[in-house]
Amino acid sequence: MILVLLLSLTSCKDNNNTPNDRDTPEEEKPKPTKPPKQTIDYKYAKTLEEEFVNTRYKAINKVLNIDDTREFWFDLEELKKYIAYVEYEADRLGYENLGIRIYNGAYPNDKKFPDPGFSTVFLVPTGDIKPKSKGSILTFSMPLSPESNNITDIQSYNYGQAGRPPKKM
Repeated sequence: MILVLLLSLTSCKDNNNTPNDRDTPEEEKPKPTKPPKQTIDYKYAKTLEEEFVNTRYKAINKVLNIDDTREFWFDLEELKKYIAYVEYEADRLGYENLGIRIYNGAYPNDKKFPDPGFSTVFLVPTGDIKPKSKGSILTFSMPLSPESNNITDIQSYNYGQAGRPPKKM
Protein backbone atom coordinates (compact mmCIF):
# COMPACT_ATOMS: atom_id res chain seq x y z
CA MET A 1 0.00 0.00 0.00
CA ILE A 2 2.79 2.45 0.89
CA LEU A 3 4.60 1.56 -2.32
CA VAL A 4 1.45 2.32 -4.37
CA LEU A 5 1.06 5.67 -2.56
CA LEU A 6 4.70 6.62 -3.22
CA LEU A 7 4.43 5.67 -6.88
CA SER A 8 1.26 7.70 -7.32
CA LEU A 9 2.82 10.76 -5.66
CA THR A 10 5.94 10.63 -7.82
CA SER A 11 3.87 10.15 -10.97
CA CYS A 12 1.91 13.33 -10.16
CA LYS A 13 4.94 15.60 -10.22
CA ASP A 14 5.16 18.27 -12.92
CA ASN A 15 6.56 16.70 -16.07
CA ASN A 16 6.72 19.94 -17.99
CA ASN A 17 10.12 19.85 -19.70
CA THR A 18 10.41 23.60 -20.29
CA PRO A 19 13.53 25.09 -18.72
CA ASN A 20 13.19 27.59 -15.91
CA ASP A 21 15.52 29.39 -13.51
CA ARG A 22 15.41 26.47 -11.08
CA ASP A 23 16.74 24.12 -13.79
CA THR A 24 19.92 26.12 -14.43
CA PRO A 25 22.67 25.47 -11.90
CA GLU A 26 23.80 28.68 -10.22
CA GLU A 27 27.45 28.18 -11.27
CA GLU A 28 26.43 28.38 -14.96
CA LYS A 29 24.93 31.86 -14.64
CA PRO A 30 27.24 34.86 -15.04
CA LYS A 31 28.02 36.45 -11.70
CA PRO A 32 28.18 40.23 -11.27
CA THR A 33 31.74 41.44 -11.38
CA LYS A 34 33.66 44.68 -11.73
CA PRO A 35 35.38 45.24 -15.08
CA PRO A 36 39.16 44.74 -15.17
CA LYS A 37 41.35 47.86 -14.95
CA GLN A 38 42.33 47.54 -18.61
CA THR A 39 38.82 47.99 -20.01
CA ILE A 40 38.15 51.00 -22.21
CA ASP A 41 34.84 52.54 -23.23
CA TYR A 42 33.44 52.22 -26.75
CA LYS A 43 34.22 55.84 -27.65
CA TYR A 44 37.91 55.37 -26.79
CA ALA A 45 37.99 52.07 -28.70
CA LYS A 46 36.48 53.82 -31.73
CA THR A 47 39.22 56.48 -31.51
CA LEU A 48 41.89 53.76 -31.56
CA GLU A 49 40.28 52.02 -34.53
CA GLU A 50 39.96 55.29 -36.47
CA GLU A 51 43.63 56.09 -35.81
CA PHE A 52 44.62 52.66 -37.13
CA VAL A 53 42.53 53.16 -40.28
CA ASN A 54 43.94 56.66 -40.89
CA THR A 55 47.60 55.88 -40.21
CA ARG A 56 48.13 52.21 -41.12
CA TYR A 57 45.19 50.51 -42.79
CA LYS A 58 45.13 52.73 -45.88
CA ALA A 59 48.88 52.22 -46.39
CA ILE A 60 48.56 48.44 -46.03
CA ASN A 61 45.70 48.32 -48.55
CA LYS A 62 47.59 50.52 -51.00
CA VAL A 63 50.66 48.28 -50.90
CA LEU A 64 48.71 45.01 -51.01
CA ASN A 65 46.05 46.32 -53.41
CA ILE A 66 43.28 44.62 -51.40
CA ASP A 67 40.70 45.63 -48.80
CA ASP A 68 42.45 43.71 -46.01
CA THR A 69 40.88 42.51 -42.82
CA ARG A 70 41.32 44.61 -39.67
CA GLU A 71 38.78 43.18 -37.24
CA PHE A 72 38.36 39.64 -35.97
CA TRP A 73 35.63 37.89 -34.02
CA PHE A 74 36.15 34.94 -31.65
CA ASP A 75 33.37 32.98 -29.95
CA LEU A 76 33.42 33.71 -26.21
CA GLU A 77 32.77 30.09 -25.19
CA GLU A 78 35.64 28.90 -27.40
CA LEU A 79 37.94 31.53 -25.88
CA LYS A 80 36.99 30.30 -22.41
CA LYS A 81 37.85 26.74 -23.48
CA TYR A 82 41.19 27.92 -24.85
CA ILE A 83 41.99 29.77 -21.62
CA ALA A 84 41.08 26.67 -19.57
CA TYR A 85 43.31 24.57 -21.88
CA VAL A 86 46.21 27.03 -21.44
CA GLU A 87 45.78 27.09 -17.64
CA TYR A 88 45.73 23.29 -17.42
CA GLU A 89 48.67 22.71 -19.75
CA ALA A 90 50.74 25.52 -18.22
CA ASP A 91 50.23 24.10 -14.73
CA ARG A 92 51.09 20.61 -15.98
CA LEU A 93 54.27 21.97 -17.60
CA GLY A 94 55.25 24.07 -14.56
CA TYR A 95 54.46 27.65 -15.66
CA GLU A 96 53.15 30.62 -13.68
CA ASN A 97 52.40 34.32 -14.37
CA LEU A 98 50.25 33.27 -17.32
CA GLY A 99 49.08 35.57 -20.07
CA ILE A 100 48.08 35.71 -23.70
CA ARG A 101 50.06 37.58 -26.35
CA ILE A 102 48.16 38.59 -29.50
CA TYR A 103 50.13 38.71 -32.74
CA ASN A 104 49.23 40.18 -36.11
CA GLY A 105 49.79 37.70 -38.91
CA ALA A 106 49.02 37.11 -42.57
CA TYR A 107 48.07 33.94 -44.37
CA PRO A 108 50.41 33.00 -47.22
CA ASN A 109 48.87 33.54 -50.65
CA ASP A 110 48.19 29.84 -51.05
CA LYS A 111 44.78 28.16 -51.37
CA LYS A 112 45.56 25.67 -48.59
CA PHE A 113 45.08 28.52 -46.05
CA PRO A 114 41.62 29.77 -45.01
CA ASP A 115 42.04 33.40 -46.21
CA PRO A 116 45.01 33.46 -48.60
CA GLY A 117 46.79 36.81 -48.61
CA PHE A 118 44.69 38.35 -45.83
CA SER A 119 45.57 39.41 -42.31
CA THR A 120 44.82 37.39 -39.20
CA VAL A 121 45.53 37.54 -35.50
CA PHE A 122 46.52 34.64 -33.31
CA LEU A 123 46.93 34.13 -29.59
CA VAL A 124 50.05 32.69 -27.98
CA PRO A 125 50.14 31.64 -24.32
CA THR A 126 52.86 33.20 -22.18
CA GLY A 127 54.31 32.39 -18.77
CA ASP A 128 57.37 31.93 -16.63
CA ILE A 129 58.75 28.60 -15.45
CA LYS A 130 57.92 28.09 -11.77
CA PRO A 131 61.02 28.14 -9.55
CA LYS A 132 61.86 24.81 -7.98
CA SER A 133 62.41 24.87 -4.23
CA LYS A 134 65.40 22.93 -2.92
CA GLY A 135 65.19 21.43 0.55
CA SER A 136 64.47 23.96 3.27
CA ILE A 137 65.83 26.93 1.35
CA LEU A 138 63.04 29.37 0.68
CA THR A 139 62.97 30.55 -2.92
CA PHE A 140 60.84 33.20 -4.50
CA SER A 141 60.31 34.43 -8.02
CA MET A 142 60.72 38.05 -8.98
CA PRO A 143 59.98 38.74 -12.64
CA LEU A 144 62.84 40.42 -14.48
CA SER A 145 60.47 42.14 -16.87
CA PRO A 146 56.73 42.83 -16.96
CA GLU A 147 56.19 40.40 -19.81
CA SER A 148 56.40 36.64 -19.78
CA ASN A 149 57.94 34.39 -22.42
CA ASN A 150 55.94 32.60 -25.11
CA ILE A 151 55.14 29.03 -24.10
CA THR A 152 56.08 27.05 -27.18
CA ASP A 153 54.87 23.71 -25.77
CA ILE A 154 51.21 24.82 -25.79
CA GLN A 155 49.27 25.30 -29.02
CA SER A 156 48.45 28.84 -30.17
CA TYR A 157 44.88 29.91 -31.06
CA ASN A 158 43.66 31.13 -34.47
CA TYR A 159 40.72 30.85 -36.85
CA GLY A 160 38.29 33.45 -35.58
CA GLN A 161 35.98 35.12 -38.07
CA ALA A 162 37.60 37.91 -40.08
CA GLY A 163 35.53 40.83 -41.28
CA ARG A 164 35.64 41.01 -45.07
CA PRO A 165 34.92 43.72 -45.70
CA PRO A 166 35.87 45.01 -42.26
CA LYS A 167 33.11 46.27 -39.97
CA LYS A 168 33.36 49.87 -38.88
CA MET A 169 32.95 50.54 -35.18
